[in-house]
Amino acid sequence: MSQAATPNLSVVQTGSEVFSDLLVEAVVSPDDPHRLCLETWDGCNSTTMNSVVHQGVTYMAPPIVPGLMRAVHFSPASKPFPSAEKLVASLRQFFVRYAFLLPDAQDLLVAFNLASWFVDCTPLAPILYLVGPENTVRLILRLLGCTCRRPVLVGDVDRAALATLPTRLGATLLIDQRQLNRGVTRTLLASTHRDFHVTRGCRCVDIYGAKAFSCDVRPADGDEIGLSVFLAPAPNPLPILTEAEARAARENFQAQLSRYRMVYHAHVGCAEVDCGRFVPAMRDQAFTWLAPICDCADLRQSVVEALSRQSREAAGKRFSDLKCIAIEAALAFCHQEGVERFFVGEVAESMNDLLQGRHENSKVSPKRAGALLGDVGIFRDRVTKGYKITLTDAVREQIHQLASAYQVLSVQDGVRRCGHCSKAGTL
Repeated sequence: MSQAATPNLSVVQTGSEVFSDLLVEAVVSPDDPHRLCLETWDGCNSTTMNSVVHQGVTYMAPPIVPGLMRAVHFSPASKPFPSAEKLVASLRQFFVRYAFLLPDAQDLLVAFNLASWFVDCTPLAPILYLVGPENTVRLILRLLGCTCRRPVLVGDVDRAALATLPTRLGATLLIDQRQLNRGVTRTLLASTHRDFHVTRGCRCVDIYGAKAFSCDVRPADGDEIGLSVFLAPAPNPLPILTEAEARAARENFQAQLSRYRMVYHAHVGCAEVDCGRFVPAMRDQAFTWLAPICDCADLRQSVVEALSRQSREAAGKRFSDLKCIAIEAALAFCHQEGVERFFVGEVAESMNDLLQGRHENSKVSPKRAGALLGDVGIFRDRVTKGYKITLTDAVREQIHQLASAYQVLSVQDGVRRCGHCSKAGTL
């Protein structure tokens, strides 16, 4: 590695690079606040320079181009932090100094902040829904703008503006707009998965990174990824966060958190997180929130409890989720002695009995039941009496595997009803 570039080397503009022996990060130049330079970390020491030569390639910080990038706050050069535990404590103190927050809300804000610094290590970017009065949420967004990685506060945004962000920037979007255009919302949520690109016409829009949304009510249950923080107005007056105080907090916290990223980056990238306690749909999200919490057991436990509550809510949907109920009904036929086949009409009857027993008003027709079975790959044959499913060993094993994957209620009692139960892990 050297500071001087040679003419025959390829040149790459970059906001961040991770090598086995070096981490490179774009930071605000100490000589010019309107320009970026590069900081390197070799595991022990940091160095700030205009260009970095590594393995035959010259890396340079990108220019601050017109568009949304000009609103991004880049961190200054990193500086040491006392310990992970003390850094987390100082973040908590910062949030509660200016905002009225219950302990679990404090911890989710801190965890979101830490996760924003490691989005290149996790399969998903963290999503946070801030639910409460607009002025309270706006204050929290400002506080997060002092601590998150490459934050940008936006009060109104469209897809054209999002497209101006450079690729692989990993900016944290803090969005104070409650009536987002549906297309913009789709684009923002589609960029949650690290390895999947968002395309618009002939170009890719790279806005992968942490995102916090202002909400007046909790988002509707569904496939949305993210955790919610519920906010209330402060019962007593709190100090006002002045622009000078925000600037000082941003410089202090981002410098320490940038070093936190450097110190723990390799650890987070290969972290082992026990996600088995969460429903399958939440396991990647659990890793995203928990892996960046290093050497701070109480914060980790608080976030585990928040994730567990959401996991239990998701698990409760199995009571009325028609796909789960269709699998549950099919599984019941597998466990009836002497049954070698069953009909789709029988599945519909069984599903309706289960729904009635769970105080659900909906009813399922045979056609709908057949479609639900087809959606999960259980196919039926047409005969004179209707559509039938023949219970071959392969079909029985398939149904058991589906029951385990969807965690239907009837497999949660730990009873082995047949040989396929243990093979599919449905105990």
